[in-house]
Amino acid sequence: MISISINDYNFLKFLLQKIKILFLLVLFLVCHFNLFAQTTSLISDCDDFVSGPDAWPYVLIATTIDDGVASQAAQTYTMNVTSLPSDGANVRVYKTTANGSDYFGTPVALTIGSNGITVSAVDFDRAVKFQFSSGDVEFEALSLNEEDSDCATPPPPGPLSLISECSDFTAGQGANWPYILTATTISDGAASQAEQTYTMNVTSLPASGANVRVYKTVANGNDFFGNPIALNEGANSISVDAVSFDRAVKFQFSSGDIEFDALSVNGVESECICHPISYDTELILKCDSFTWIDGNTYTASNNTAIYTLTNALGCDSILKLNLVIYESNFVIDTQFAIESYTWIDGVTYTESNSTSTYTLTNINNCDSVITLNLIINSSSEIDFFDNQHEIQVFPNPTKDDLTISLEKNKIEEVIVLDIQGRVMLHQLNLFDKDRIDLSHFITGTYFLKIITSKGIRNIRVVKN
Repeated sequence: MISISINDYNFLKFLLQKIKILFLLVLFLVCHFNLFAQTTSLISDCDDFVSGPDAWPYVLIATTIDDGVASQAAQTYTMNVTSLPSDGANVRVYKTTANGSDYFGTPVALTIGSNGITVSAVDFDRAVKFQFSSGDVEFEALSLNEEDSDCATPPPPGPLSLISECSDFTAGQGANWPYILTATTISDGAASQAEQTYTMNVTSLPASGANVRVYKTVANGNDFFGNPIALNEGANSISVDAVSFDRAVKFQFSSGDIEFDALSVNGVESECICHPISYDTELILKCDSFTWIDGNTYTASNNTAIYTLTNALGCDSILKLNLVIYESNFVIDTQFAIESYTWIDGVTYTESNSTSTYTLTNINNCDSVITLNLIINSSSEIDFFDNQHEIQVFPNPTKDDLTISLEKNKIEEVIVLDIQGRVMLHQLNLFDKDRIDLSHFITGTYFLKIITSKGIRNIRVVKN
C-alpha cells in the first residue's frame, strides 16, 4: 500500500523544479532550419549524382544500354566549378565498348571555371558515365547532354547593348559601314605600332546578318581596307599585327543592330556594358516573420527572392535574399503543488493557474514562451480525501501494469503525464483494482492523475 502524504507532494515540487532546469536546456536546443535550392551546389548535395565505387564515389549517368539507339549519340557533360577541395578533384569517363567490355578513361583534373567532356558517338548501344572523385566540388551550373540540372540556379544573364546605342562607336563615312570602333590613330605614336585587337560577344544579329572589316593605314600612308568578315553569335575577334611605324587601325561594322554583352578593345572593357553587373546576397536571420526591401512579409525561410537596385555606375545591382526564419517556442509547464508554488517568474501562487506566461530566449535568440499549468491542492482536501477513500497504487515502481485501488468508488478518469506535462495515457471509467498498462513507457518518472466523483489525486509513479 502506498500512503500519499504532504512529504510526497513536497518531494514532487522539488523534483519538478530540478527537472525544469533540464527541460529548459533541452528546449533551448530546439531549432528549425529550412533549406531551399541554392545558386550553387555541392556534388554531394545534388541528387543528379548516384553512388559509385570508393575512389569514384559520385557518378553522373549520361546514358545506359537500355536507352537503345539514343545511347549511340555523343554524350556530354559541362560543369562550371566555383570551388574545389584543398587536395583537388578529378573526373573520368566510364563506358562500355562494342564487345561489352568496360573502359575507364584517364582521370582529368577539375579546374575552377568551365569543365566538360564529350564522349564521341558510336554505332552500338552502350553505357556512358562520368565518375567524380569528390563530393566537395561546388558548382553553379551543370548540364548533361544539354539538359540543365535543377541542383543549382546560375545567376541571370548580364546586360546587353546595341552598337547603335554604344558611344564607343563613331559615325562612318558611308551607308555600308556606318559604325566605327577606333583601336588607334597615328597621333598615338609608338603605341599605335602595337598589335590592335577587338573582341565582342554577340548575342543577337539582324535578320540579314552583319559584317566587320579592318581599316588601317600602311607604311606609305595609304589606306587599306580588309575583306568583310561575317559576324557570328558568340565570340568574335580580330587582331591586327604589330608594325614598326605609326598608323591608324579601325574596325568598321555594317549595322548598328548588333546586340552584344561584352566588348573590349586592346584589353579595355567597354563602358557600354555594365561590367560586371553587381550581385550581392543579403543574409538575414529573423524570428517568425520579416518584411524585406521588396515590401513582402516572409513567414518562412527564403533564398529565391531578388530585388534590383541601381549601383554607383548606373548599372543593375541585383540583391538576393537569403532569409532564415527561426520559430519562437511555445510550451506548457505542468506543475502540481500543495497550498502554494513559486514559479520561475518569482511569483508565489496559492491557487491553480493556467494563464501565467514567462518568456525566455532560445538558442536562435527567439522567444521561448512558457505557459504555467499549475494545479494547487490544499492539505485539508488531501487529508479529507485520504481519510474517506484509501488509495492504493501498486506496484510502484513498476515494469508493466499498475493497479489502482479506490474502495467503493468508480474512477472516472486516469491521466498519465510525463515530466514535461505531456499526456501519455488517458483512460475513462475504470473500476476498483483495474489495471493500466505502462509496459510500453520508457524508464522514468510519471505523474498519475486520478479523477473520481469525490476528488482529484496526483501521485508520482516510477517506471523501471
